[in-house]
Amino acid sequence: MNRNLFLAAGRALGMNVKAVRDAACESLFSPLTDRTMVRPLRMDKSARRRESKTTDLYAELSRALEAGRLSEALDLYELIEKRRPDEPRWSHRKGDLLRRMGRKADAVLAYERAVDLYAAKGFDARAAATAKIMLAIDRSKSDVLERVSRPPSPPSSNR
Repeated sequence: MNRNLFLAAGRALGMNVKAVRDAACESLFSPLTDRTMVRPLRMDKSARRRESKTTDLYAELSRALEAGRLSEALDLYELIEKRRPDEPRWSHRKGDLLRRMGRKADAVLAYERAVDLYAAKGFDARAAATAKIMLAIDRSKSDVLERVSRPPSPPSSNR
């Protein structure tokens, strides 16, 4: 429909120009935002399967944590940690869950792994904070904090 027809219909109903424009935009674009009208993108089956598996794990983890199924959540953290071994936040969250479950020795191991991964990625402040959480559980692991808070070695000068 053209603009003049919308304006004429709006004036006949006693609407101002802005209200007519908003109504026209709404009627033109509402089919695009309706979920029944939007079709999913087509992608190859293997990519869809990979994406859905990871997304399903995150969704399943979220549901398990919300429902209080901690042992199931722990299993999911371990699965995600195996899929993303270079990502420190999964070890960190796994340590939080283990501490919540009362398994402090296992929590210390998970936190130690997270500290090493954070430090390797250059997140020194986060590594130090995680090390302090770990030290609150087990004082004998003070070497981890020293590894993180070690000042960087100065560059060697070749004169």
